[in-house]
Amino acid sequence: MAKQNSTVNLFVPCCMDLFVPQTPYTIINILKQLDIYCHYEPEATCCGREFYMRGEMDIAKELAYNYINYFHAKQIGVDRFEAHPIIIPSADCAAYIKKSLPELCSTMALPAEIKYFVQHTYELCDYLVNVARITKLNNSFPHRVFYFESCAARNYYQLGDEVQTLLSNTEGLTLFTDPEMKLCCSAHGSFAMHNGELSEYLLKMIVDRIMKNDIEYITSTDTHCLQFIDAYLQTRQDLSVEVIPIPEILNAHK
Repeated sequence: MAKQNSTVNLFVPCCMDLFVPQTPYTIINILKQLDIYCHYEPEATCCGREFYMRGEMDIAKELAYNYINYFHAKQIGVDRFEAHPIIIPSADCAAYIKKSLPELCSTMALPAEIKYFVQHTYELCDYLVNVARITKLNNSFPHRVFYFESCAARNYYQLGDEVQTLLSNTEGLTLFTDPEMKLCCSAHGSFAMHNGELSEYLLKMIVDRIMKNDIEYITSTDTHCLQFIDAYLQTRQDLSVEVIPIPEILNAHK
């Protein structure tokens, strides 16, 4: 279990801030119930991952530098900086910080800070299970839920079974997964913009495979994937399934 009065820094990805702005409050509430104080810097809204993926390195570097400075020792105190992990409730953005930021910022005069961010940045479920040592939140969500493992969670961040552990320990929840379904929803980058028909075909394959189990909700570690899947679901009048961010399930009670 997390030590009482533990503290973390919360970084809210821009996609979450735009499309599901209530979810950060849900995350703060989850952490509060675990006696974990959450420090949130409201001006830190973009890590620059999208620009990095498009090859716009100057903008990506500027945003990376801003990101580092929001949590820099000079701003929030040396003791706090050294002690507190950074939680990012998105596998793709968390992986970007851990895997791509060091190379991007290799010419910046902050090598020690870069190392810190890599070692102390966690996706939410990873932090709860592997750092706070929490595998059950006493939450309740009596529905049939499919966990869609995003490309970022599987290949980029390389999450283990942390998500499955927390969902499996949710009262009333019937969890469905498909380890063999290594399909991309095509939400990353500009692929869908330039390959509309193929993108829709991939989404159809994913949803049709998921719905073989009469699913009520689809969840994922990545907001942009859920929003992309949801946009496709709106075109399917024959389906009543909904998407839901993982924190909303972890905070659900009777």
